Amino acid sequence: MKQITLLIVLIALFSCQKQKTEVIICGTIHGAHKSNPNYTYEDLFSFIESQNPNIIGIEIRQEDMDSTVNYLKNNYPFEMYECINKYKNKDVFGFDWLGEDLEGKSIPENYWKEISSRKKLQREFESDSLMLEKKAVLSEIQQERYSIALNADVYELNNGKYDSISSVFYYQLDSIYNQTKYDVLSEFFKQRDEHIAKNIIKIIERHPGKKLIFLMGADHRSYSVKTIKQKLGDKVSLKTAFNKE
Repeated sequence: MKQITLLIVLIALFSCQKQKTEVIICGTIHGAHKSNPNYTYEDLFSFIESQNPNIIGIEIRQEDMDSTVNYLKNNYPFEMYECINKYKNKDVFGFDWLGEDLEGKSIPENYWKEISSRKKLQREFESDSLMLEKKAVLSEIQQERYSIALNADVYELNNGKYDSISSVFYYQLDSIYNQTKYDVLSEFFKQRDEHIAKNIIKIIERHPGKKLIFLMGADHRSYSVKTIKQKLGDKVSLKTAFNKE
């Protein structure tokens, strides 16, 4: 009897090793889910359920995953913290990073409005007439981004077009920030994308043979997809475009 049990365990372990890890990267649109009739919160959750993943990764710091709903509501998009409650039967992990100043700490209640130097600098940029004049050259690209975000469904948002347009937009925005006091914003955006991708890869590597879906704001998607391809290659089956059922 013991030999049969051992054989069953060995077969199960072998099957797990043979099964390739499947990774799905799904862009979301945060508050715009309320305005886009083709990609509502319900559409997103239906898509997640249709994929039936073992593991869900969300754009929340792992250290905040056990926080109160009110805390999460003040700091993260609805579709992210709703997954914690909605998918209690699955393993849900956070992968976000919000800066060295917050590592290992709770986000202060007044952080975004009064404490964050980056948010202050972003608000300053939006009232800097010279910078806004330079940014005006990006208006057509910006409008195209908005148009996709407000009209595309989950399949269209994740077919690569938005990724390409967004990459061009941020490349040009970086050149506007370059050699100004706003250059620190570019550096932070790059660091955040790097940390997000690194955290996602750690989650993937800890769960071989599983099916994982990662939800992130669509602007982060391109970098994460590129980095996963570079770091993990054919070790995983990476799904970045979806077909309608």
